[in-house]
Amino acid sequence: MPNICVISINVTDMTTALDFYCNKLGFEIDTQYDDNLVSLQHEPIPIVLCQVEFSTQVHYPRESQVVIGLQVEDLIASIQQYKQFGVQVLHDEPRECPPGIYSAIADPFGNVIELLEYR
Repeated sequence: MPNICVISINVTDMTTALDFYCNKLGFEIDTQYDDNLVSLQHEPIPIVLCQVEFSTQVHYPRESQVVIGLQVEDLIASIQQYKQFGVQVLHDEPRECPPGIYSAIADPFGNVIELLEYR
């Protein structure tokens, strides 16, 4: 069976990406390979920010795309915190899902991140 070994997130501006993923979401830099490739601390699967030339426009949740899910302890508090940080919140109110409730945010490049509170 294949084993996922890395999650790559394409971004068009590394400075903006590091501000978002480190200062707003709370990740820390593990390794900065060069100006276009930065690994964030995350075990067991590393998250790598890759600078690319062009962004894409996706229409969540109506189009095919990979969506990262982050587990949070308190979804409502997380939504409020991200709003205070100026993060684009895609669902103001929690939505039901089989394991609990969720919402979604977007990074500055349009990549969608779902926030999941297990119940």
